Amino acid sequence: MALTKLAIFDVAGTTAKDDDLVVRAFQKAVIGMGVEPDSADLAEKTDYVNATMGQRKIDVFLHLFDGDLDLANQAHDKFVAAYIELVSAGELEEFEGISDFFRELRNRGIGIAITTGFPREILDRILTNLNWLPLIDVSVASSEVDEGRPAPDMIFRSIELFNVTTGANVSTEEIVVVGDTQADMQSGVRAGAPLVVGVTSGAHSATELAAAGATTVLIGSTELLSLLG
Repeated sequence: MALTKLAIFDVAGTTAKDDDLVVRAFQKAVIGMGVEPDSADLAEKTDYVNATMGQRKIDVFLHLFDGDLDLANQAHDKFVAAYIELVSAGELEEFEGISDFFRELRNRGIGIAITTGFPREILDRILTNLNWLPLIDVSVASSEVDEGRPAPDMIFRSIELFNVTTGANVSTEEIVVVGDTQADMQSGVRAGAPLVVGVTSGAHSATELAAAGATTVLIGSTELLSLLG
């Protein structure tokens, strides 16, 4: 196996504690669209959100609103505003040791990319609030690629940006993909990453991550150091 030169991480549930922030923002959004609180409809929609964690949020809303792009965009805008409000209030925190972990990866000559199912507006607020901008090399939001997870587009875009900004020549054989959802694992597999690492700190179980193609399952992202030697 080739030496790892670039580590590509998801955010919520992988490097930052989700603590149901996605669900809370989602529920606020769809209630704002007329879904009744404490209703079976809300419960059903929430179940779908949990099952599709890691996927592009506009795609999730398109499914929930039966392909109606106008309604999906309205709901998505409400979700973005609600999630940014939560992040701005300091409710999103990194997992313990993540910043030091990023520094250690950089010390080892391993680049760091952040990808997310969130749009750029949310990602920028997260990177700023968590003080990650000096610690990472590149970031890619799902709004910046043709297809969100489980498609590999964000992974390929991360490699492209990393190579352009650093002058490196990293290939897919030299990356590790780390995430907490089945969609993360599927995108890593589709990209051809030799290491697709699932972490059980977020949405999906070890069994679910392995079924989606994880080559290794860890408790948390910081354990990756031991895997990389």
